[in-house]
Amino acid sequence: MLNYDLKTGYSCNNKCVHCVIEDSRDKLCAENKKPDLTTQECLDLIEQTAKYGADNIILTGGEVTIRPDFDKLINKILEYKLDITIQTNARAFCRQRIIDIIANISNIQFITALHGSTAKTHDNITQVTGSFDETCEGIKNLRSLNKLVIIKVVISKINLEELNEIILLALKLGVKYLCFAFPHGQGAARKNFEKLMPRYKDLKTKLKEIIYTAKEHEIKIEFEAVPFCVIPYAMHLVGELKYFKSNTLCSQVHEKVFDWDKVRKDIKIKPELCGRCDMNLFCEGVWREYYEAYALNISDDLEPLKIPEALKIKIMQKLK
Repeated sequence: MLNYDLKTGYSCNNKCVHCVIEDSRDKLCAENKKPDLTTQECLDLIEQTAKYGADNIILTGGEVTIRPDFDKLINKILEYKLDITIQTNARAFCRQRIIDIIANISNIQFITALHGSTAKTHDNITQVTGSFDETCEGIKNLRSLNKLVIIKVVISKINLEELNEIILLALKLGVKYLCFAFPHGQGAARKNFEKLMPRYKDLKTKLKEIIYTAKEHEIKIEFEAVPFCVIPYAMHLVGELKYFKSNTLCSQVHEKVFDWDKVRKDIKIKPELCGRCDMNLFCEGVWREYYEAYALNISDDLEPLKIPEALKIKIMQKLK
């Protein structure tokens, strides 16, 4: 499957403390360039995507649902009979006009950002009072239409104690699929690195707890940018495994299209100790910014896995 990740612009109604796009937006502003693509630029990219042979378009930003031309972009994608993924904070889906745009579309799914189990925590991360309530209402509205919603949680020091409760909140909202993402130290996350960046070594117990909770409630979860050695008892939950089944092309605002599978590996790094790990062939390592911050004691976070040969053969067969 070929996915195309179309970043329509950097304007957003949240201002998350971990947002990776802040550097890109600041660069465009410094160059006196608009931070958002025009409608025609988006439509041209969608047409170009169809020519690439893409199966699925991921509309993202910023926040794509606040664009006045949101309906035009959706209709253009439908012309080419492509599947649609909307990456969103879901706040706009409180409004009936936005709900009506996607209500009758069957080949659509939503990846929604929810970063706390309470308004206090979530709004602290988004830096917008009331964003938690709107996001929860938007998710409820999408689920009332039986739309597939995947909740994406960026793990941080701020919400670390609420990860279990976020799973339970997702259940109340009717969502049974969550992605927990380790923060990438770029943009706002770079500026707020000390405030929000957790250590893998401190995550291990927390991740074990949420894996148990998810299993207990039959909720599907995955982890993004979490190496196999951090969750050796649940390696099938490493989110990067899905990239073995598909390819993803991306475009930033006013930049050339690039292969995300190649770029993603270039902006990660494997410490020397990873060469001794039996999962080294499949693991992508950690974000470079994380390694640069903690290189001197990275062995506290990562431990090479040694797997019995019989079990290793079974694991390799499944992964391949």
